[in-house]
Amino acid sequence: SDISDVNQIFRDLGALVHEQGEVIDSIEASVERTEVFVSEGAQQVKLAATYQNKLRKKKCVLVIIGAVALSILIGIIVWQTSS
Repeated sequence: SDISDVNQIFRDLGALVHEQGEVIDSIEASVERTEVFVSEGAQQVKLAATYQNKLRKKKCVLVIIGAVALSILIGIIVWQTSS
């Protein structure tokens, strides 16, 4: 009776260890996927920062071109009205 109880306890313990092993494997797989997602996210953030810098430069160039064109236009208008 005691031996069969001990045997049953060890069987139950073995089943619990097996179930927990599956849970640990699932957690490990989730951690690995998360690592990949974080790495990809970091790359995308770097790429977004690069695009943002390029866009800022383009905006500055367009503002400068617009200011020069506006200055030329104002100069032409002032020159024509003074003539």
